[in-house]
Amino acid sequence: MVVRFIGSKKGSIRRLSLSSARFLPPTKRVDQHMKKSVLCLMLGCFWHPYLPAATINELDSSKQYRVKEVQIAGNKAFSARALGKEILTKSRPFYLFWRKPPIFDSIVFETDIKRLRRFYEERGYYDTRVGYDLEIDDEALISARIQIAEGQPVKVQNITVAIARDKTPDRIPDLPLKAGEIFTEEAYQQSEEALRAYYLDRGHAHVETQREAKIDPRERQAWVDYSVKPGPRAVFGETRVQGTERVSPELILREITYKRGDQFSVRQIKVSREKIVNLGLFRSVQLVAEETKKDTRIVPMRVRVEEQAPRSIRIGVGYGTEDEFRGQLQWTHHNWLGGGRQLSFNLKGSAITRELDASFIQPHFLTPHTLGAVNVALGQQDEETFLLNFSRFRPRLEHRFSPALSGFIGYRVEYDTLEEVADATVQALGGIKEKGFLSGPTLGVVWNATDDLLNPQKGGIVTLVGEQAGEIWGGDFRYFKLSAEGKKYQQVGWETVLAGRLEIGIADSLGADDDFPLFERFFAGGEKSVRGYGRRRLGPLSSADDPIGGLSLVEGSIELRRPLWRDLSGAVFLDFGQVSTRAYDLPFDELEFSTGFGVSYLTPVGPLRLDLGFPFNPPPGDAAWQVHFSIGQFF
Repeated sequence: MVVRFIGSKKGSIRRLSLSSARFLPPTKRVDQHMKKSVLCLMLGCFWHPYLPAATINELDSSKQYRVKEVQIAGNKAFSARALGKEILTKSRPFYLFWRKPPIFDSIVFETDIKRLRRFYEERGYYDTRVGYDLEIDDEALISARIQIAEGQPVKVQNITVAIARDKTPDRIPDLPLKAGEIFTEEAYQQSEEALRAYYLDRGHAHVETQREAKIDPRERQAWVDYSVKPGPRAVFGETRVQGTERVSPELILREITYKRGDQFSVRQIKVSREKIVNLGLFRSVQLVAEETKKDTRIVPMRVRVEEQAPRSIRIGVGYGTEDEFRGQLQWTHHNWLGGGRQLSFNLKGSAITRELDASFIQPHFLTPHTLGAVNVALGQQDEETFLLNFSRFRPRLEHRFSPALSGFIGYRVEYDTLEEVADATVQALGGIKEKGFLSGPTLGVVWNATDDLLNPQKGGIVTLVGEQAGEIWGGDFRYFKLSAEGKKYQQVGWETVLAGRLEIGIADSLGADDDFPLFERFFAGGEKSVRGYGRRRLGPLSSADDPIGGLSLVEGSIELRRPLWRDLSGAVFLDFGQVSTRAYDLPFDELEFSTGFGVSYLTPVGPLRLDLGFPFNPPPGDAAWQVHFSIGQFF
């Protein structure tokens, strides 16, 4: 028997003429109450431990049953965690032990069985059989045991793409659905989306697409056909703004990255919307094409916004094993003096840092892709080695070359005072300057191609930063400092992400040894570094057991991350690093290692994470393990 999937899309606005409910290939229904012999025959076994104690129809309607546990067995292609997300019948979480077990709803449970069948069908497993039995104890608690026989998946034999030529390029994008791989409805639909997006982004505002899949469940084969009618190329027309009251429409139009007469592109629409959202002045932003005839070559656009108060107050509290309790109070005006200028005042404090600062941001400074920023700060940094009091003034220019690539150039002027520095530290470093002006430029480049800033699953980040200070800039410190860091995230299957990080740093004084400030030396160890060691405890120590840092740094991590249960995830890691007191002496041959594991819980502000690290060679007197607690991924 052959099953056909047919769908189509038309117009510049996404339309799906085929609902997922129609993706129902004919498979034999398996009775939910299966006898031992039938189940074993289906599973290819001689005996099965789950003898059916009851079916839905055999339950006493006068009793109220509760869920004791739900077990899923027989699954191989998908984890029990993934299948558990598909059903609504769940047992009581272990940490809510004081609550009564959930009420067992027979209708919901029957629907859950259908959901599991549908789950497998969507992923190419059309021969999957799902059965169950219910065990009931004397307290009317039900143990639901779901048994799955997956069978073999349907694989794609061939994919054809037919394009109605209208001066369109011959090349087509790489499609998610590929020949030789398992046929999934998600990849089947995403491939049509990819074809539409390809032509929409190349000026074809009225793309029409159709798809058809022929499925043979018995032979486990699928043949897929796509057809595309790109239509004529179009250009952007006039853009209208609706919904503004206090905000000038010109401010919104300034963020539009396309111009009237430019070739139509959905990518430019997406980038423009993101820039408008980033102004922080609107509760909602819609940027859509006006309805036009499909042969129209000029596409007018409409921006619809809903304003919110330009001023905001942010209060935050948290806790970390290094900085202990921390708090933050921030006031921001997102349109100070108009033009999208931002002014903010920020007060924050913890066991390590106390700081009061003011920041001013001027968007569209010199070019539409450049912003100017100025930061003024007074603060204190309390480390094991020193106590630093600082007054800082930092102007900065940032330019975005592309969505992934940005760069900045800044200047740093500050007056620093060091206190509580042990004599042993001074002796180990050959002398230090306890106070003085620091003045010099900073230059950096950042390439970020990750899919998520807070919890990346794929992509990478490369950061290059250089800074220099000296007498030519009118300061008391003379030095240079360069650092490069790369991060990579790769999905390796089984819902697992392989993450890697490597950082290299080189620095040196441009005069006497004490011309290099103590607070700018490289340090390693701690929550954001090598987690088996305490904060800054990896590397050279003075005779008083204080970290003295170094002029060369190597640091990195390899980590496997995987979901465990609902929003709870786990990780195992290997960290390494070392600091050398000599310049241009990357200590690859002296690396120290630590290993460990961590758990994290996903929250709206990022993962809440707890790491336990074990150093291979801890410093004398230090603990044989370290606990680190933080919000956000380690890297």
